[in-house]
Amino acid sequence: MGAVRLLRSLVPLALVAGLLAACGNGSSSGAGSGGDSTILGASSGFEARTVFARYAPGVPFGPQLPKALLQQLSSQSCPMKPTVLDGYLMECDTGKTVYLLQNPIVSSDVASATAQQIGHKNIWYVEVKLDPTVSQKLSSQLASMTGEQLAFTYNGTVLTSIAVDNSFHPEHFAITGEYTKATATQLASELTS
Repeated sequence: MGAVRLLRSLVPLALVAGLLAACGNGSSSGAGSGGDSTILGASSGFEARTVFARYAPGVPFGPQLPKALLQQLSSQSCPMKPTVLDGYLMECDTGKTVYLLQNPIVSSDVASATAQQIGHKNIWYVEVKLDPTVSQKLSSQLASMTGEQLAFTYNGTVLTSIAVDNSFHPEHFAITGEYTKATATQLASELTS
């Protein structure tokens, strides 16, 4: 995938995610229900999970949360050990964002992962490809998730999250963040080991 094409794909996702984070998505699925109590915790591998809510310092996202739950999210320090909280899995990303996640949509091995550079800049990401069977299962779930947030997790940490729209193709996607060549290469190796 060319660098310009990748940036054109990522910019709309970043804008939608920013708008959703600022405004909330109006979703109330699971609000007040305590989530699905069958969540047992993080797996030791790669997962795709629906984001119920998240909290970055000063910026909540998701449905209106009870004050006590919002307090727990805002007082959580990252990194942290994944914890089940009010029926949701609570995990952090590599920054300071705390997520409340629903059950995994898919849990699987990654077919391939490759560290990629954007243009000639020192900006790196990891291109991930899922097994066709897993990709098809994820695609069928995503058809009804437009506008919702999806998190990709690995070993108890949120790698990245996206706003689902019809341009997202789960057969291959990018994990973006503050990666150097070394950290992107290391993550790609870990995802496929």
